[in-house]
Amino acid sequence: MKPKQKILESSFALFREKGFQATGIAEILDKAGAYKKTLYDHFKSKDDIGFEYLNYLSEQQRVVMLKVLAKANNMSDFIEKWVNFIVRNQRNTSRKDCPIALFSGEISHLSQFDAYRNKAVHHVLETVETCILNFSPNLKPELVKALSYELYMSYLGGLRLYALTKDRKVIERMKSQMIASAERVVKS
Repeated sequence: MKPKQKILESSFALFREKGFQATGIAEILDKAGAYKKTLYDHFKSKDDIGFEYLNYLSEQQRVVMLKVLAKANNMSDFIEKWVNFIVRNQRNTSRKDCPIALFSGEISHLSQFDAYRNKAVHHVLETVETCILNFSPNLKPELVKALSYELYMSYLGGLRLYALTKDRKVIERMKSQMIASAERVVKS
């Protein structure tokens, strides 16, 4: 594996495990088995690695949604499978929440991340729109956009509440709310 990739993978693992603020450059270098010079050959600062992390997270969301989309029969089935995948994935981490929201919450006071955070969120929203259009290609653009926001807000809120309560019923309610939203918009 190339040094840059080692640094990124080590950083991403530490950010997931400990958070961005609690991860130091020395830890990243130690985990990657790299030298400070190597890190600075590829990145100006830890912030640059954070920018890469946001891009990575939004692309991972896209990959997951498109894989789920390929297996879904309709919009309700897509939502069901997407949420189930996310919840299964949550079992493997101590930090239960949407990774983009979790990371964004940590860096919300750092203005240098604003454009990258917005880009990541819009990338995910565009992917949700792609999934909606797959099942409802004739839906008006403003309805597609509104539904993508509604689904993503339900997803974010549901995962946050689940992270706080650890109550599995929250996930079922989130899923039901998302499906009801999709059915309501598609029927209109």
